[in-house]
Amino acid sequence: MGGRPVPRPADLAGNRAGPLPAGDADRRTEWRPDGRLGEHPGFPRSAVLAALDGEDRAPAERVFTGTSHLNTVVAVPVPHGDGRTLVVVRRERGTVHRLERSFLSEHAVLRAIEESGAAVRAPRVLALGVSGPRDRFAAQAYEGPRDRFAAHACEGPRDRFAIHSYEGPRDGVRPPEHPVDGLLPHEADDLVDQLAALTGVGHERLDPTAGGVDFFAWLRGELVRLVRELPRPSRRLAREVGLPGGDRLAELLARREVRARPPVLLHGDLNPWNLVRGQGPDRGLTLIDWEMAVVGDPLYDLARHLHLTPTRPEIRRRMLARWAARLPARHTIGWERDLDVYRTIESVRSAYVDLDRLVTGAALDAPNVQRAVESWAMTLRAATAGLGLPLRSTTDPCLARAFPPAARGAAGRRPVGT
Repeated sequence: MGGRPVPRPADLAGNRAGPLPAGDADRRTEWRPDGRLGEHPGFPRSAVLAALDGEDRAPAERVFTGTSHLNTVVAVPVPHGDGRTLVVVRRERGTVHRLERSFLSEHAVLRAIEESGAAVRAPRVLALGVSGPRDRFAAQAYEGPRDRFAAHACEGPRDRFAIHSYEGPRDGVRPPEHPVDGLLPHEADDLVDQLAALTGVGHERLDPTAGGVDFFAWLRGELVRLVRELPRPSRRLAREVGLPGGDRLAELLARREVRARPPVLLHGDLNPWNLVRGQGPDRGLTLIDWEMAVVGDPLYDLARHLHLTPTRPEIRRRMLARWAARLPARHTIGWERDLDVYRTIESVRSAYVDLDRLVTGAALDAPNVQRAVESWAMTLRAATAGLGLPLRSTTDPCLARAFPPAARGAAGRRPVGT
């Protein structure tokens, strides 16, 4: 979740500002449940309607933008506890250009974690469906497959929603706090312990084929695919700064291997904005935004976190030692050598992804993206060094003009060599 406040979803859709009159609110809260997710016992259909009504009325300070979702915090009445709970209504940002693919359904991952009872702090998925004006639903009855969710022609990305439990400050006003400058010692311990707990979450129903797949070979292939599918302007600029094309990258990466370790459920994107600092006595971290979850090598989650998060040397050593001690030996064999291999893979991935963001301007309003592109020159240096390639200057004025105006400052803010 996390990020800067943005206009309300109703405002983004061109609706008038301010609370909707009762008649309009009734018109806007028609919804259809997604058949892949049954009704949560603690969140009836009436609570879903209340959440959607609250979404329309939410002030801007309760709406947060992520890389691919808008998240609106609302209070809804529920028939248990103190009778009121905070939830998050999540909607896709329909215009987001994404290079990295999702492979597991976030709702299925969250439900698997909840049902496993594993000591992993993650949101609970409470509802899944499609909402919009009532007349939109009257226009066309859905006649598609019943065994899976399929959007008909009248739906857009912003019609689809998920409702999660809220994991930020309980007043629902202050934004969630993220460890953007790195983890504190107790947070580092807590994150490693949760990675260890993930090894106990059954993943067979989520990805029945995972046990027969070479995860690292798949990861290399996904990176090569990403490069080959870059938009033409991004591919051209990548060549200008010395990054190889897809075929050459495949040759360079083919030389690298890691030890085979039994697959586990991975979060897949443990950047600081996907970690929420706890408010309770234990002050533990909650892991949010599981849309990049995958089943694979348990070392990968730790390696990607260390790549994406500012980490002091002593915290890095602490996390690695605790990880090696807490996970079963079969999940850690050969990790010392393989950590650097994953570090190279992630540096290379970031170099291409952040270059594309600079060229296209995609998701530059998300705080994790802002920081990534600001350090792009350093990422490029690490990527070319990891591939054994020479580095070309990124400060050439002709090259700088290739970036769109909004991105030129970010591209040159940290020139190579500083």
